[in-house]
Amino acid sequence: MEIEIEEKSPVIRTAEYCMNLEDLQATALSINYTGQYLLLAGRRHLALKNLYDYTEPLKLFNRNSKFEVSCAEFAICNNSSAFCAIATSQLIEVLKWTESSPVLEYSLRAHTRVVTDIDWHSKHPYMLATCSIDTYTHLWDLRDPKRPILSLSAVCMSGATQVGFNRVSGNFIATAHDGDLRIWDIRKGSRPVQYITAHLNRIHGINWSHTEESNLITASQDGSVKFFDINNPRRAERIITTPTPSPVWRARYTPPAFKEGLVTIIVPLVGSESGENSLLLWSNSKNSQSPICSFTGHNDVILDFAYRNDPYRQSNDIEIFTWSRDQTFRVWKLDKELQKLCIQNTIETENGESALEYHQRNSTQPSCSLQHEFSIIFFPSIPGIQKYELDTDKRNAMIRIVANGFIIILQVIFPSGYPFSSPPIFEFCPGTTLDDNLSLKLMKSLKDSSASRVKKGKACLEHCLRALVSDLKKETGGDKAHYLRLQSPRLEGALSKALSDSLIPFPKTSGVRFNATGILVTFARPFTAKRFSLRNQTTTPRALSALSGGYLGNVNGSKPVFYPSKDIDRKSSTGVSICIYDASKLLMVSRELAENYVIIPTNLPRMCRKNREVAEEFGRADLVQTWSIAETIALALASSDFELSDDEMFSSPNPFAKTFLEALINHYAKLGDVQTAAMLCVTFGRYYQEISSRTSSFSTKSNTSHLHAQRLLKQSVSPYHTVTAMDVNSQSVIKYNAWVLAQHLKGQTRSNSWSDSLDDFRINEVNRSVLGESNRNFYDNLKKFYADILYCYNLLPARALILKFVSSPAAFSSTVEFVTECQICKKTSKSPSCLHCKKFLLYCSYCQLPIKGSANSCLSCSHSFHTAHLLEWFENHDVCPVAGCRCPCADNFGMT
Repeated sequence: MEIEIEEKSPVIRTAEYCMNLEDLQATALSINYTGQYLLLAGRRHLALKNLYDYTEPLKLFNRNSKFEVSCAEFAICNNSSAFCAIATSQLIEVLKWTESSPVLEYSLRAHTRVVTDIDWHSKHPYMLATCSIDTYTHLWDLRDPKRPILSLSAVCMSGATQVGFNRVSGNFIATAHDGDLRIWDIRKGSRPVQYITAHLNRIHGINWSHTEESNLITASQDGSVKFFDINNPRRAERIITTPTPSPVWRARYTPPAFKEGLVTIIVPLVGSESGENSLLLWSNSKNSQSPICSFTGHNDVILDFAYRNDPYRQSNDIEIFTWSRDQTFRVWKLDKELQKLCIQNTIETENGESALEYHQRNSTQPSCSLQHEFSIIFFPSIPGIQKYELDTDKRNAMIRIVANGFIIILQVIFPSGYPFSSPPIFEFCPGTTLDDNLSLKLMKSLKDSSASRVKKGKACLEHCLRALVSDLKKETGGDKAHYLRLQSPRLEGALSKALSDSLIPFPKTSGVRFNATGILVTFARPFTAKRFSLRNQTTTPRALSALSGGYLGNVNGSKPVFYPSKDIDRKSSTGVSICIYDASKLLMVSRELAENYVIIPTNLPRMCRKNREVAEEFGRADLVQTWSIAETIALALASSDFELSDDEMFSSPNPFAKTFLEALINHYAKLGDVQTAAMLCVTFGRYYQEISSRTSSFSTKSNTSHLHAQRLLKQSVSPYHTVTAMDVNSQSVIKYNAWVLAQHLKGQTRSNSWSDSLDDFRINEVNRSVLGESNRNFYDNLKKFYADILYCYNLLPARALILKFVSSPAAFSSTVEFVTECQICKKTSKSPSCLHCKKFLLYCSYCQLPIKGSANSCLSCSHSFHTAHLLEWFENHDVCPVAGCRCPCADNFGMT
């Protein structure tokens, strides 16, 4: 069995090609499917570079957009290789590249916040996914680009920052939401199939394996890259911790032609040298924790990189193209030598040990020579080290360390007996800014650390340097905040470690909430759950899932079960006990009463009698007495031998009845019985508006003309006009009608002045209420509140009937006209909703919800309905359900 004896130090590679484009100000990079063209996209320009001929000049195409490009991606299928999707703010533009210039093919509009990522399907040429801060991920088919074919909504407070299609089967899609992952199966609708709590900090990159369907990696702000198997998501299969540790902006598997590799973008901290602005190549070995190669050259943050995927080339070498904020793009090669190093690091012994660990365990020789020790230490990964000089011949090292504002110039001399019998000799050189006391403490720490390692025959340099920096930070007040130099337009400031999470509340572990209909939901972590320790945590957990072992089941599963008693406890897959109770019996409002109460405005005694019988049927003795009293008052107002008209009902006022009813309504309102208080208000307090005349009587001819004029006014709203119809019962229309009526009667009455005829008509609000005017707003609020409860019970006919007795009805949208221009975005539309801004144009006057499908509108009063609600209402009514509207819509719809 061949065993690689040592993990070598990272290979340093410089760019093979560099091009400076200072004025381009691009923010996104992409390479097309054939590998011929590189695209650099920015707010002002689109730049296209021919990679087959570097001597060919760069092609520039003006954009002049006011928004930066957040991402740009070429399609990754041969059949759609000419397409490129570019995200700008909330818009995704799909361009088709021709020989001369790009042509805009589609504009995809569905997101309401900034689009953060785009990914193309590897199997379906015309399918792509987009995600946004609005928490939605939309799947598009360019053959029907008007709307997404599937919308995935993550029910969480954080937006979607990354999206990625599975590369093997294409059936799965992963989205990132802060530190959590959602895994979706596009064959199974819009519910996640897995929830993975991957990191406690934001995820900045997702990448699926090219060979294993269930494997993917995540790159995070916490400075780690994690490998997950979605079939076993409770813990990561492997974790790579990057140098410092610095945040990871991107992490991607190398192409299949380059096996066992992984490339990451590391975000450098302020104060670090330009060499840290590089890519790192890693081996996919589980035991490999050091990078294989570091690609150096950029002197500012790398914004993105892409592999050159050229299916027509015979060489196995892979090229990496990067674009940096220093406005240069560079090219590196992943050659056979680097691939060999990646493969060697994957060799493992039968016990799972790495080759180096196996060799160290079985050798009788020192763990490593001084030369080997220098070669395996990755100095940039040690915090605070700025410069270092190593000399194996003189057995000497000079190291410059900067931490917490202090500078240490450390010389280390290695005796010939190192690391068997003699520890290294440490000395602080001139240029060190430590005081005497601090120098003594740190020097003692260095000597103790080295002695303990050498005593066991182990190398100690890296261990001592890390201990030195750690002790310095402890002695000088802890680690100061680091500020990142990355300001990417994709997520401005998203990687800034300066953003403290001290104001982020700890996730709730228990809670209770009533809904409007008396359903009580409680949740709590069981007492047997494992306690969550914050001792080693640097950030506050963002969600309850972080306290539950890092895994959440499908919370959108089966419908909830109503548990009859509090003794029943159910534990969900989230590790949280969720109980649901029906507490409606504890409320003063009864659904049974609401379903059976009647409103008969033409016969109040009969209405009170019927409602008394309903209260008696459901065992409400208190309400039986109330409705009996109400029936007595109604009988006292007028004779009960025949059905009462409004005039007869209120012809003789009764002061005692008014006082008693007001006291009764106040009593039930204080008890919280809004149902009874509102029903009493409906029974004895009604208002409406009418046009009254000061003229005591009209001649037969005048009366005929009056009726004729009213018919003209009723028909004045033409179904063919281009202006939205007005509500014929509004104040402005009533006044206008009165003026037109006066004008029409002017000739009939032969008045000397048209104002004389107009004075004969006044807009009066007739008070037909025993309850009077003093508490009118209070009674209206009771009716509206009860109407809201009926809405929650889905008792829409009863709700609409209650609202008809409100003295000041709510204004409804009059959108009967099928307009061709949206009032919001001024774009043309041929459907009830605008195809551009997605705003609905029609609202149902019955349920007050948007009409998304077919609509029915009355051409007289302009109120619109869902078809089902139209049939439901007019089955038992003849006039419009809108409060204050007496339009006979049933006649207009031909339903009478």
